[in-house]
Amino acid sequence: MYSKLFWFLFAATISTFLRFFPKIKSRYDYGMLIFILTFSMISVSGYRDDEILELAHRRLSTICIGGATCVIISIVIFPVWAGEDLHNLIALNIEKLGNFLEGMHVPNKAVP
Repeated sequence: MYSKLFWFLFAATISTFLRFFPKIKSRYDYGMLIFILTFSMISVSGYRDDEILELAHRRLSTICIGGATCVIISIVIFPVWAGEDLHNLIALNIEKLGNFLEGMHVPNKAVP
């Protein structure tokens, strides 16, 4: 009994405090939040195995449906066309970089 409680509190504490590291927060904040919420829902729901698996299955299917919806909307309904605009932006940035580097050229002067 106490062993399960210890591991529950240990996992919850570790997953919560991992979000405070800036590198993890910037890359994995949403994933850590989903993990903490799923972990909390499963642990609060009780110790019956059939309900835990059903809850995990519902949570995973909801995440998959949401992800598929986002991908379909991004591709079909509001596509991001970055072809020519991206090319022009990169060409302009490279031209600016070239102008900057040309301005840095200083002829070698003899040291007195």
